[in-house]
Amino acid sequence: MVACDYCGKDEYMPFRCKYCGGYFCAEHRLPEFHDCPGLYQSKPRWEPQPQRTYTGYRAPPRRSILGLWGRNELRDLAVGMGAIMLILLSSYWRLMVFRPLFMLGALLIYALAFILHELAHKFAAQKLGYWAEFKLSQQGLLLTLLSLVSPFKLIAPGAVMVSGLTNWDDYGRISIAGPLSNIAMGTLFLALRLTTGSTTIASLATIGTNINASLSLFNLIPFGIFDGAKVVQWDKGVWVAAVLASLALYLLSI
Repeated sequence: MVACDYCGKDEYMPFRCKYCGGYFCAEHRLPEFHDCPGLYQSKPRWEPQPQRTYTGYRAPPRRSILGLWGRNELRDLAVGMGAIMLILLSSYWRLMVFRPLFMLGALLIYALAFILHELAHKFAAQKLGYWAEFKLSQQGLLLTLLSLVSPFKLIAPGAVMVSGLTNWDDYGRISIAGPLSNIAMGTLFLALRLTTGSTTIASLATIGTNINASLSLFNLIPFGIFDGAKVVQWDKGVWVAAVLASLALYLLSI
């Protein structure tokens, strides 16, 4: 076992920080949670200038829109999305044999729930003036893949890393963006289920409502590294409203 460099907790599979090189427990794995002394803290607030470079980040060789994407970020998002699809296939592979089109629709819904959640965090941070990008976690990806053969599914291939956060107001706004994106998508799927005349579309819409509500509720857990811990610190009323909305969607989807 290895002791967390921040709190001293023993971990069988510690997370290694790419910025300072230290080893940390799950609760303190993100740079902002262990007062990272590495290059992470020296990055300036982000400005949407296409030719700008960032201390601690190498400028991506191929920028898309105004330098929004970090180096290898799109690759990391694709790998994370692929890992989540494998989790779904491992549980419902029979549907791919007997109802392939339905299964492909469900895979797309799961992928959208994940990727839009992460992009909501990213663009909320960039709107507030920070540089943010999705980064794969080697340990998280490994645990996600190991859960393919486990009855308990863990979906944690990576997270959006935000440079230079300094106050809980910004933490809260960035953290709530992910669950809010799932609440919005879940509501749209619920409306589709109530208005469509197709049983297949209604079934897919129910899946969409359920996965988005479940993902929102999971991320709103109010402790540890979850979004809910930062939202509660920022505004308890917002956290309660988001939990109630997510719970209502979940109950309507079962």
